[in-house]
Amino acid sequence: MGRLMLTRRAGEQVRLTVKPGASVNALIDQLEDEGIWITVVETEAGRARLAIEAPDGLLILRDELVEHYEPSD
Repeated sequence: MGRLMLTRRAGEQVRLTVKPGASVNALIDQLEDEGIWITVVETEAGRARLAIEAPDGLLILRDELVEHYEPSD
């Protein structure tokens, strides 16, 4: 399991998707066993600090980084 800490404001997003090259079957097994844990660590002035724990086969991206990881045609 990997862990990511980040801060989000109202309306901002986080995207979870399968990492390129990850085994989907292995990821499903991990999800069944461990799941995904999202913890609100702190809230202050309209922001939430989150801790996301997820299997290593998942890619977790802040919304502003999604376009940099989109597959190119």
